[in-house]
Amino acid sequence: MCDMSVLGIVIAVLGLGLLAAAHEIGHFIVARMLGIKVEELSVFIGPSLFSWKRKGVEYHIRLIPFGAYVRFAGMEEDDNGLLNPDSLINQARWKRLLVSIAGPVVNFLLGILIFALVFSYYGFGSTKLGIIPAGTLLSSTEAKAGDEITGINGQRVFTDLDLNYINSTTSVDDPMVMSLKSAQTGKVYQVTLNPEYSYYYRIGIIVEGEFSKEGGMVVVEVSKDQNGGNPLLQKGDIVMALNGISVQDSKYASIRDKDAKTITLTVIRDGKSMDITMKADIQKRANDRGITPTNGSGFGDLIKESVLYSVSVVNMTIEILKDMVQGEVKVTDVVAGPVGIASVVSAVVDAPQATDQVKLNYLGTMAGFISVGLAFSNMLPLPGLDGNSIVMVMVELIRGRKISLKTERVINVIGFAVLIMLVILALYSDITRLVG
Repeated sequence: MCDMSVLGIVIAVLGLGLLAAAHEIGHFIVARMLGIKVEELSVFIGPSLFSWKRKGVEYHIRLIPFGAYVRFAGMEEDDNGLLNPDSLINQARWKRLLVSIAGPVVNFLLGILIFALVFSYYGFGSTKLGIIPAGTLLSSTEAKAGDEITGINGQRVFTDLDLNYINSTTSVDDPMVMSLKSAQTGKVYQVTLNPEYSYYYRIGIIVEGEFSKEGGMVVVEVSKDQNGGNPLLQKGDIVMALNGISVQDSKYASIRDKDAKTITLTVIRDGKSMDITMKADIQKRANDRGITPTNGSGFGDLIKESVLYSVSVVNMTIEILKDMVQGEVKVTDVVAGPVGIASVVSAVVDAPQATDQVKLNYLGTMAGFISVGLAFSNMLPLPGLDGNSIVMVMVELIRGRKISLKTERVINVIGFAVLIMLVILALYSDITRLVG
């Protein structure tokens, strides 16, 4: 069960409200610039706290900091504004298209601005290789420090966000084909990182994080698979050495011998020292790929990273949706609503060991993600979202005439049903996370 703090909820609601308000203000500004009549702009919803009227437009600051809306002429008329020459539906198609696009564009630009502010204070990454550690897969290729990663396994890499996502979703057992741009020659080339493995003993125990007074490691849990399914170690045993090498010796952590038949541990049990010999459980581990990007620097890189980071958010969202459709990730792990966002914000705000600087970094980055996410989700062709209006206008532009009211109503009913299903799914996902 995930508890949400009052402060976390307030920050989440206020943040979502401001991002939604920016979206509606984008519609408002473009509509006014194009000479389209707007009757009201309300920031937030509910009872009006402050209001004024200027140049025929009512402005309201309302009580509940969640969302905003723009009221165009004709919206409240029985004919849906069809007979009102000032209504939005009777404006030129290109004007309606620009007004619809304005909201998502503002959210996307706001995401860029938020990322720029966060990166300027906390720093930012890059896709350029840093020092390539010896012994890694990358060290045996022609790749050099400073070369820029442009793609992996056919997927474009815009920023370190793409890099981290692709790296984390590519199995260590699968080859990785990297496209790089040489820092010295500007040449684009490819390297293939084929998995290689090293071997190590798996003792099958969990130990305390600190050494005991005897200088050993206290066993707190023993795997039932130890010694071929016949565990010899016990909870409370103090492991002093492995094959004669002390656990405090640096060599202990790097013992490798895939040909070993048995391993011998020196342990203290009930105050007595003894040697326990068990069947060797040899495990293989994929060697490190050695991909260690450098940090970005300079104003030019800051602006570039902020813009491309927003592109990466959209790119990653599309890739995650593809994985969801293919059944590689659960729908409930992808879809989230306001409750889910509030729970994440609360987890950050209430993190006991995180400093205020770390929390602000996370919250700022999250705000950028959500703003770009709002831009993307609002482009979906569903009723109530800008994508629906954009598709309708585009169809009208292609056909050269308006869509019939009957056809539009059928589309809206079907789309609205899908939207309701998504809202229910988001709520279910949120509840699952809270009680999980």
